[in-house]
Amino acid sequence: MKKWFFSNNGEVTGPLGLKESNEFISKNPDLYAWHPSYTHWVPVSCIDEFVTSITPPPAPIEIPSGLIDDLIGEEKELITTLDRIDKTIKITSDSLYEIDTDLDNYGKTARDLTEQVRIVVKQIEEQYASLQKNLANVIKTDY
Repeated sequence: MKKWFFSNNGEVTGPLGLKESNEFISKNPDLYAWHPSYTHWVPVSCIDEFVTSITPPPAPIEIPSGLIDDLIGEEKELITTLDRIDKTIKITSDSLYEIDTDLDNYGKTARDLTEQVRIVVKQIEEQYASLQKNLANVIKTDY
């Protein structure tokens, strides 16, 4: 016949046979059991040889309706705040898109103006060179 040892907060009881073990467990359901074929102590609720009954936990207390109403009010406030944040994010996103588009347009305009300025400067330089040449010819003919 198998003999069992039991631990209850470090106090060891045993060896007990199966009948005595079940009687002992019925008075102390939170025990750990050990038998020489086990490598470690095991909760008695995990050993199939023992008759254990698990007492269901007590039903939860009813939540007061005032607390439920407060929580529902807070939930509504949070939803309103989240909606406002979502709208703000959308407006910001749209604004950033517009700014990005404007920057692209400004960049194109700046490139176009730079090219036009380059062309005008080249024309001015050509006119200057031509005027210098004419002036040099005038100076040669006067002397």
